[in-house]
Amino acid sequence: MTIKLSGFVGGCHNNKEDDTPSARQSSAIISRNTTSPSQDGDGSGKRRHRAIFFAAYILFGTLHELFHVLVAKIIVMLRSSPSMEVAEDKFFLSLSSSIGKFLSRAVFGRYTIITIPSATNADGLMSSEAAASIITHSGWILSLLLAVGMHYFYARLRNSNKNTIEPAFSLCSAVEVAPMFILAAYIAAVESITSDLMGFVPKMVNNFLHLGSSAAASPSSASSIHLLLHCGNFGIILLNSQWINVDGGQRALSVLEKMVEVTMMRGAQSGGVVTFEPTSSGEGGGKNANPVIKGVRSRVVNAKRTVLSEGVRKKIESDNCGFMSGGKLKGWNDVEFNATQDGTSGSVAAKRLVRGFFGHTRFATSSKASMDGTHPHQWSPRHTFTCYGFQSKEGALQGEEGLDADADTEHPVDTSLRELAAGTGLESNVGQARNIMRVEPKGQPMGVENFVTHNGDFEFYKIGGKYYDCEAIQEWLVRTLHVPMPATVDSAAIAGMIDLLRVQGCFALSVRYAVCFELGGDVGPTDSSVVYPTTVQYEAIGKIFEKVLDKMVMENGIKTLEQISSSTKNRKNLCAMVKDELLPLIKAQTSVVSCLSYFVTTDAECGNFDRFVNATVNAFFDNDLLNTVRVFLKNAKGSFGLCVTTSLDAHRQVAMAAKGQTLCIAFYPRKGVICYGSEQAAVKAGLNYETPEGKSNWSSDFKCVDEDAVRFDLDDLGGEIALLDWGYAGDNEPAVSPPNRALPVYKLMGGAVNVITLHQENAMSKSSYLPKRLTTLENNEFIKPLLDDCDDPVLGDIQDIPKICHNIQEDWKDVGLNRMSSWHLMQCIKRRLKGKVDGSIENHAGQIDILVTGCEVSLWLAEQFVADLQKCFPKLYVKAVSSNKLLGLFGQELSMPSIGFPYSQKGMDLKDPIVLIISHSGGTFAPLACSNLLQSFSSSIFAVCSEWDTQVGKQLRSIYSGGLDLLTSRIFSTEVGVRPAEPCSISVVATHQLLTNIFEHICMTILADPNFRYVTGSIINERDLQTLERLNVDNIKALERIVGVDRKGVKLHDKLLHQEAELRAAGDVWSEHILENAKAYIMTFIYIVVTVTIGHPLISGIAEAAGLRDERYYYITRFFDSLIYFWLPQINVMILRIIQGRNKRHRMVGRTVVIGDPCPWVAQAAEAFLSKIFACSYSIAGLNVLSGNPADHLVHRHTHRVVRGSLLVCGRPDGRLTALTTLEASTCLAVNQASSIQSIGGTCESITIGHNKSKLPLSAKAIFLESFRPQFLCEKLLVESEEKSNNMSFTATGNLKVSPAAFAEDPEGKKRGFSFRRSSDTKSERGLDSTSHRSSAALIGAYANMEKEAKSKASRVGDHNKFDIDGIIEEMIKERKGVDQYRKIFEEIDVDGSGELDFDEFVAAYKKINPDVSLTQLEQMFKEADLDGGGTLDFEEFVAMAKLPQVEVLGKLSVQNRDDRGLAQVMPSEERYFGEELRKTAPKGTGAFLMSQSQHLVMELYESRIASMQRFVAMTVMFHQMGRRVQNFFPNISFGYLGYRMDRTHSIMRIATTASPVSGADVRDRMVELHLRFKIQKAVTLFSKKYLQWRNAKYGISLSRSGTPASE
Repeated sequence: MTIKLSGFVGGCHNNKEDDTPSARQSSAIISRNTTSPSQDGDGSGKRRHRAIFFAAYILFGTLHELFHVLVAKIIVMLRSSPSMEVAEDKFFLSLSSSIGKFLSRAVFGRYTIITIPSATNADGLMSSEAAASIITHSGWILSLLLAVGMHYFYARLRNSNKNTIEPAFSLCSAVEVAPMFILAAYIAAVESITSDLMGFVPKMVNNFLHLGSSAAASPSSASSIHLLLHCGNFGIILLNSQWINVDGGQRALSVLEKMVEVTMMRGAQSGGVVTFEPTSSGEGGGKNANPVIKGVRSRVVNAKRTVLSEGVRKKIESDNCGFMSGGKLKGWNDVEFNATQDGTSGSVAAKRLVRGFFGHTRFATSSKASMDGTHPHQWSPRHTFTCYGFQSKEGALQGEEGLDADADTEHPVDTSLRELAAGTGLESNVGQARNIMRVEPKGQPMGVENFVTHNGDFEFYKIGGKYYDCEAIQEWLVRTLHVPMPATVDSAAIAGMIDLLRVQGCFALSVRYAVCFELGGDVGPTDSSVVYPTTVQYEAIGKIFEKVLDKMVMENGIKTLEQISSSTKNRKNLCAMVKDELLPLIKAQTSVVSCLSYFVTTDAECGNFDRFVNATVNAFFDNDLLNTVRVFLKNAKGSFGLCVTTSLDAHRQVAMAAKGQTLCIAFYPRKGVICYGSEQAAVKAGLNYETPEGKSNWSSDFKCVDEDAVRFDLDDLGGEIALLDWGYAGDNEPAVSPPNRALPVYKLMGGAVNVITLHQENAMSKSSYLPKRLTTLENNEFIKPLLDDCDDPVLGDIQDIPKICHNIQEDWKDVGLNRMSSWHLMQCIKRRLKGKVDGSIENHAGQIDILVTGCEVSLWLAEQFVADLQKCFPKLYVKAVSSNKLLGLFGQELSMPSIGFPYSQKGMDLKDPIVLIISHSGGTFAPLACSNLLQSFSSSIFAVCSEWDTQVGKQLRSIYSGGLDLLTSRIFSTEVGVRPAEPCSISVVATHQLLTNIFEHICMTILADPNFRYVTGSIINERDLQTLERLNVDNIKALERIVGVDRKGVKLHDKLLHQEAELRAAGDVWSEHILENAKAYIMTFIYIVVTVTIGHPLISGIAEAAGLRDERYYYITRFFDSLIYFWLPQINVMILRIIQGRNKRHRMVGRTVVIGDPCPWVAQAAEAFLSKIFACSYSIAGLNVLSGNPADHLVHRHTHRVVRGSLLVCGRPDGRLTALTTLEASTCLAVNQASSIQSIGGTCESITIGHNKSKLPLSAKAIFLESFRPQFLCEKLLVESEEKSNNMSFTATGNLKVSPAAFAEDPEGKKRGFSFRRSSDTKSERGLDSTSHRSSAALIGAYANMEKEAKSKASRVGDHNKFDIDGIIEEMIKERKGVDQYRKIFEEIDVDGSGELDFDEFVAAYKKINPDVSLTQLEQMFKEADLDGGGTLDFEEFVAMAKLPQVEVLGKLSVQNRDDRGLAQVMPSEERYFGEELRKTAPKGTGAFLMSQSQHLVMELYESRIASMQRFVAMTVMFHQMGRRVQNFFPNISFGYLGYRMDRTHSIMRIATTASPVSGADVRDRMVELHLRFKIQKAVTLFSKKYLQWRNAKYGISLSRSGTPASE
């Protein structure tokens, strides 16, 4: 364990005033006992005292650090054991040899570094953590005791000096200088307390704690932490040297920073990057040898209010940029990074290194974010081994005759790329001859270190045929590698496994591999009694193998190791020579091989000596980077998104793998850069940056200027490995060991990079041929580039809402991606409904026709969508289920019950339902996993995402078309793109808008077929759809006024911004509520500092200025001043409220905002938005956010929390519509009840947002949203009723007086009584305004009166005579006689007696009843009644039609739902008011108000689809203003030092990629099992059906409709 201990706080703090009591006392001592400058000529005494103080300060600081060292020495002695003697000797040897470093650190840096030997389980000693704690706390305790002791002895010395008449000179000198020593001792003690006890250390002295063998000492506690991470890999590989040699890599770092920013959306609390650069340590690096490079790892743990992407970049620049280099990367202009491929000489190719950055952002879910858990992970530190270089087979042999190799190890090179590359220059690069360096078969010292970045979870690993969990593997790695566990996270264990597996070219490591895996499997990792050889012992054994290999090379004239690696014969010869050399040593039990005695046996029958040698030699030649990752994934269980880099391979290749975690690689041929990442959008960062202009041979070396950028998505479902090899020193073929040479090689980027892929199991539905799996990034209309950075992403999202919604509507009118997806969705719905019509799909409980799933906001929107669809089609079984619940039920062996929800495996009939996955990001884990899991149940899966190119979209494309055919599109896209702001606004609105269009199209499809209408129980009609579409179109204008930006993205004129201004003004007021405590704190601080400094508090100062200086006034004024000090914060708050005109009765505490809305998704989404806005705010300006439904539980859940100053914002439905009037009344009642709870005259401050312009008496403010829609019929009738009342009055005698205007003629010249003019004149507008100002209670009364009058009128004319008790009883009696009555009427109408009515008979009969009905209306009525489409009505169809109320029949009249191109389209209504055409065509005697009731459904849809969206957007505008004011306040008052970004939260988790509740690997396994069960069940059903048909045909048994015998 290494501890970096610091006693330094903030540099030279001695120059600053120390206000601690001890410091003040010491200062007083100095002032009383030191000689003043006037007394000590020219201030020499003062200078002497300063010198003494600084010397004492240095002395005590050094003593403090020495305390740490002495305590460490004692602990090491107490912990000494046989296994620690060597470590103890090294400890003291290191300390004695670095006295100079110790003094320099203690004097100038005020810190020291102590290494504590680690204890093992066998030692049974104090753990390293406990030792570290004792050493850390010893420093400040001893420093404090020293300071107090000196102060005590000084007081004794001073008293003795006073009692002495003539004190000695030495005693006087001691008394004189002692105060300086005491002050220095106290300052050192305070510094040690702040650093050792409180943990504060300046940035220049970074405190770190490198855990020792904690797993070995106490694995039960430390290693038992098992993490599930949802985080992200990212990285860039700069093949084009222009990215380095032009600007020193600054633009490349900008690309990397952008990738980190996007990857952060997956959750990021820490991040790190590793890159490789040449080493100057003198290791290896011969003329014909691979380069020696070292890894430079930069890691950052993000603070709450810092930006991780910026922190990672600064850390990279700090670690990789030279001093005074201007931020340029080291070696940016060196020949290593800038040599051309062809070289500068004619014999040897130049050795240009390719710079790569391999990084990771981490979100830990089971432990705190810490440095040791931050990626990239490395288990074993860099160590120098003797290594042999390898290269590609082609580069090694170079076609030279006489160099034999086995023919069966050739690569099947992808020759088709030559055809694909015709005309691009690619064909000239495939197989092009180059000047290639041949690596000599000679060992050289090289530093070996491996780095891993990993997403997912590492659960088990198989060794010796048995699986061991991660904890056991961690303990085993400590014993095999002899390196303390660097971190308890599971990803570090993967790094340890790579250390054991990646051994090619090094015999020492190959021997360790053979011992651990080939022989260690006989022992078992859990056997802690086994002592594995040390690294030094492995190296000694490896020397024997190296000696034999060198001898074989010398004797046989071998020019390259490929001659042995590719030849089975030569390998056997090498093994035989090693056995001859090694066997005598083992039998003799020499010291070199004695460590193998436990593992290797030479017994002729059961010995494993031959196996040991063969395994070592094979690992030496075979275990390269690709094979290492292959072996690891083969034996590991869990989910993995891996990137593996090593110092032996990073000069030319990197390996990546995906299994249960996504990983994408983007190739940019024109720019010469490769981007990879776990987040699919992150790799598009290369689209946003151009290559720096400068000198480069990129375009001439690789002619790829005509190639577009492409992306390759690894198969995370089945598991896939990808090796990228860009070559080295002219060798452009992949360096792959023999076991993997059968894999195809794909040359991309003009032949600059080789890609080799390996599937664990091919889960792709189509061929895994790589070129067919590439997605074009450039010149692809479906790929949206990343948005440019902006200062306020939240505001940018809000202002884009009108444009995005308008684009969605316009796109729906064209034949685009969404329409193609819609066409497929409609085909699936038709197929499903046809099955219900013909009986092949039975209707029963638990059946699901349409399953909609998502998480969080997406799920809330899905629930509203399902509620609307179910309301329109009651017999259509539609469910909205959380994706996590689906995974819990069906995604694992032992299902997770959904307690509180009616979902279970047996209760949900998932037989090929239509599935709609809603995931705006397209990368949320649960919906993404469902897109895989539900393939077992359904062949009709669709997704709603932010763009075509998402992870969910990739899965669906691979299922149905291999990603090649857009005509099979299953993806609905909002075209919003990647929005990194965590408070969701535009993503919510755009998804809701798109779901509205999907809803309309589903309705149109069902309504087009009478049979579909019947089986779904349709209660919506085409006229309702047209009304909804008109509302949908007019909604854009309303959104423009709310956000202040039009559909083109242009800011509106100032005259049109009043609505946005009103919302932002409300946000300003509430932001002042939140900031009042912070402002009062600042005012208090200023008052105290000023009054204390000048010595005149307010009252005392006034009294003194007034001349009241008498002593008797002194205590009175000071008493009142003390009261002011005590209540100063409250006084300042009250001053602010008076100045700003805010409510003075509010409590002076933190604020709580309660959000209410009768549409659940509005309140839930608004709560999430506001809480994320304030997620990073300072505690003094914090906010608590709650939500509730005012029409349901808001009063019950939150009114008991109402206090003075609680903030309530509530959305109000549009109560001007009869269907919503009572809903608004309920909402208003809840707001009034909450606002009526008062204390000392104060209550909560409530704001309502809605369209009905009626303010509640108890609300503080009402914000009215403008309506740009036409009136509904009920509103029209109410205005007409008001005008009628206005035209009538009473005379003085009480007689009725009617204005002549009441009897004005209409444009057709007919008297219209008290009707309202249909022309849109000023009188009409005045009537609308008066209606808009009615309260919900007044509207209920008005509509109740109108309904009563309409029913009374209907009763008088004999229609609907069922509005009293007698009428209801009469109707019930009639219903019992109804069937007979209907039969009699039917027979009278059926003139020809055929038992069915044709259209002519129907028309003739209906015209007798109501001659005003048009032929068009009758034709539509007939079609509506003809359920089977036979052209005639049977008796059942006639009865169903006869029972329909006349109003419902009128609502089903035919409307055209196709545009002028013949494209199926819901056409918007063109009525001046909704119901105008219905009112015109209604037969005589049909009441207008009763007719308006047929619009109730569309009114409810207006509320759920349109009005609720407007309220949500209004809330986001108001909340954004609140957040922005608070966010900007802190930088303004702190000169930019304080501050945070409201578009981020502390977790930085925009996309929840965590594996919850099951991992990706489980989903894959479960999907295969369920799919097999589904096939078996389908086969059983088919056999049963065929058997019944055969039995029926043979025995003549009649079958029922379900296929079972009728007798049954």
